[in-house]
Amino acid sequence: MAYCTNIWNKACSLLCLREDGQQQVNEDISDECVLQQAHQELKQAQNWFANLDEPEMIDYAIYKIKAAEKHYDYLLKRIRLKSQDK
Repeated sequence: MAYCTNIWNKACSLLCLREDGQQQVNEDISDECVLQQAHQELKQAQNWFANLDEPEMIDYAIYKIKAAEKHYDYLLKRIRLKSQDK
């Protein structure tokens, strides 16, 4: 069931859908949508690491978490700079 929930959340984030199923149509929402997707990827990487069964994959899991954190931080910085320019 959790797998289906993850797929649904990923699909909604890719399509930028709100909880009521309506598509978000706003230029500012696209940044929020991308940030939401990056946050979801970070949570998935952390969850994968927490549930890891194979010790050989630990380094890769850490790499995925660090990459997701860098991406999320970059997007936050870009959005903040964009909002200051307005």
